[in-house]
Amino acid sequence: MHGKRGSLSVIAGIYVATLSVGYLSLPFFNGYSLTISYLFISLIMTSLVFFFSLIFRNASVYDPYWSVIPPFLLLSRIVFLSEPLQPGTLLLLLALFFWGTRLTYNWAKNWRGFDHQDWRYTMLMKKNPKTGILVNYFGIHLFPTLIVYLQLIVAMKVIESNPGLNAGLLLGGSIIIGATVLQMTADKQMYHHRRKTKNQAVFEQGLWSCSRHPNYFAEIMVWWGVYLTYLSLFRLFDFHVLAPLAMTGLFCFISIPMLEKKMLSKHPDYAAYQERVSMLIPIPKAIYGRSRLSDENLRG
Repeated sequence: MHGKRGSLSVIAGIYVATLSVGYLSLPFFNGYSLTISYLFISLIMTSLVFFFSLIFRNASVYDPYWSVIPPFLLLSRIVFLSEPLQPGTLLLLLALFFWGTRLTYNWAKNWRGFDHQDWRYTMLMKKNPKTGILVNYFGIHLFPTLIVYLQLIVAMKVIESNPGLNAGLLLGGSIIIGATVLQMTADKQMYHHRRKTKNQAVFEQGLWSCSRHPNYFAEIMVWWGVYLTYLSLFRLFDFHVLAPLAMTGLFCFISIPMLEKKMLSKHPDYAAYQERVSMLIPIPKAIYGRSRLSDENLRG
């Protein structure tokens, strides 16, 4: 398949087929708990996307899953609600649909077609030539699906309760929307930077002067916002906190180290950028610099 438009059309067809299979699978799991039924449905849809990734020899077929599947699964829960949607449920849904739409659009804008595969996928499979297909399925497809699934279980618990508005829901919804706007701004700044200066490694303006990964910070905050809506509604500190913790761990211990290792190998000046700018949480450089000096003085 050649050309971006044609490739995007094929991707759209793949996800229409995947969503259709997921929807048709719903009745088979009616007797199971929410947690088990949506786990199986997520595994079915992930396996189908994996099958298509093998056909097209491109693991980036999976990339839209992150933002396309969550709104679909959330909508499927609404189908089973026997009462009108309450303001709290609507706020959470609209906030997550805003996040999903923006993220999907950003992916579509930056994806070049089937001749383009995420560099991380290529690297992982090159490092594991004998077990490439297993790395593809379990590492590239299944592992992120399970991370997303944990977040959705939290959101679905809130939707099933169909709450009205309270301070926690308003704050959680505002965090999701605000984080999405932050993510959108960071991605837009980086997009324009790359179009202007293709060979410049370090972009140190706007949000990127306060955080080396403001887009990742925003993604993490989206899911902490979801968890806050759950916490404010049930007032229960339980194992569901593992959902945003898992998302935070994914970025802090896997995605960011992989990206920074790549940047350092190609651009040695990135090390100085690491010294000047916070890794994740946006902190003005003047404050971040003073905090680092204080840490060094304490160690000395």
